[in-house]
Amino acid sequence: MLTKRGCKRRLRLRTRLCAPKETIMRIPAILQGEARTRFLQGIAFGAVAAMTIGFIWGGWVTGGTARTMSAMAESSGRMSILVPMCVAQFTAADGAVAKFKAAGSYSKDNVISEFVKTVASTSMDYSLARACAAGVEAELARTTTKS
Repeated sequence: MLTKRGCKRRLRLRTRLCAPKETIMRIPAILQGEARTRFLQGIAFGAVAAMTIGFIWGGWVTGGTARTMSAMAESSGRMSILVPMCVAQFTAADGAVAKFKAAGSYSKDNVISEFVKTVASTSMDYSLARACAAGVEAELARTTTKS
């Protein structure tokens, strides 16, 4: 049997067992009513603003963009090693420089691919041929100015 005060009486012993009064945790005023709505709106707005500023000005990128940037950096690093080797192989080939000079600007990468098939066990592809053609042009310009 419960009394008005919340105590339970034992019928046999007629002793009252009262539970200590529970203290209820009060919610801060900022989380009640209209203030709660404004508080949650502020959190949402702050999160959106932080992400927007981070992606636009902070340099944040998505996972796909990071993978693309990594692949480009890897390719650029590989090219910086392979292009001088390709230029050396190309200029050492007989008749290659003469054919390169006679070729049009759009077919120079094809001339490179014709004379140099592999560079350091890497097969010649379009980007490597273009970079090698630019390297050969720079090398020919350097030797022309020295002469």
